[in-house]
Amino acid sequence: MMKTGHSFFRAWMVLMILPVIGIVGMVLMIASDDDRPPISQNPISDRATPLPQTFIPPTPPTATAQPSIIGQPAPVLELTTLEGEIFTIQDYVGERIVLNFWASWCVPCVKEMPELQRFSEAQGENGVRVIAVTDPDNGQTLADVQRFLEEYGLTLQIGLDKDMAYHYAMGVFALPLTFLIDEAGVVRAYLIGQLTADRLEEEIARVFNSP
Repeated sequence: MMKTGHSFFRAWMVLMILPVIGIVGMVLMIASDDDRPPISQNPISDRATPLPQTFIPPTPPTATAQPSIIGQPAPVLELTTLEGEIFTIQDYVGERIVLNFWASWCVPCVKEMPELQRFSEAQGENGVRVIAVTDPDNGQTLADVQRFLEEYGLTLQIGLDKDMAYHYAMGVFALPLTFLIDEAGVVRAYLIGQLTADRLEEEIARVFNSP
């Protein structure tokens, strides 16, 4: 009879302990899940062109806002040609200017530059000047810039922007970014992302021919 009592006691203890083990297991699983980062925090930067740490862009405009430079005269800041000559946008008052910001490490920029070259060759005689601005110290070197231009056979006018002063003055928040400047030197519009020669021609007609 004693043996039967012990067996009954062990069976009763097992039944009491099993729920406790289940509860402990659930707590451990919940704690383990809490240690995992939320899905929204998973990195997705590999889907976009990375920006070097030297470029800290200003806050981008919202759907109802635009860079404060729109409607204002282009900043009077010096840029430098590849040959070391200094110029400003005001030197070209009387011409329409396509002011493009780019970098040799920017994948959309690499695809866009030949299109800017094609547009420049087609529209240069019509009073439209393309100026491609880049900072030779922003994730690249001057040698990188020159090598890129030579590799693609680009003869666009380049504006070297040391310390990204002109980038910040224009409110550049992404690359590539293009501004349209009228004959009076006033910034009329901006275009985000990669452009084609045809799209640029359409945008210029829309912006400058609108009342």
